[in-house]
Amino acid sequence: MMIRFILTIFIFINSYVFSQNIFSEPIFFVGPMIHFNFGNKEHHFSYGVEGSAWVFNSNHLPPLSADFGIEFEKAKIRVYSELQTGTLLGLSAGPVIEFERDVDPRFGFQSSVWGAFFLGLDMRYRRINKTNYFAPGIFFKVPVNPNQTSIF
Repeated sequence: MMIRFILTIFIFINSYVFSQNIFSEPIFFVGPMIHFNFGNKEHHFSYGVEGSAWVFNSNHLPPLSADFGIEFEKAKIRVYSELQTGTLLGLSAGPVIEFERDVDPRFGFQSSVWGAFFLGLDMRYRRINKTNYFAPGIFFKVPVNPNQTSIF
């Protein structure tokens, strides 16, 4: 029941953001991410894939984005969606669900501060089940709009 509720929130947030008439055609990016997660007296590498839809509109600055990602860490899988903004430096925040074998899904929140555009670094803060995690990482994103000739 709770999983359906969180997935509905993911869809609602992303749909609302991109249904507004202030946006031009979105530009889609996708790519891998690697993080080193510190928290709960543990540390583990995680890897994942994230896709985002960015809207660059000179009448509405800064650019806005919604992303969706999946991340794998040891015996855990996390699914998240975030709203984000920025250009060479940016911020993002949104809900996350963590799945682990033989444990009920855990819901939380995560936020990131990131730098760069295609290849970059980020520092992620995540709070799940009253535990705080910090995860520095690196990412690489490529545009996937075959008909788009410019990102601006």
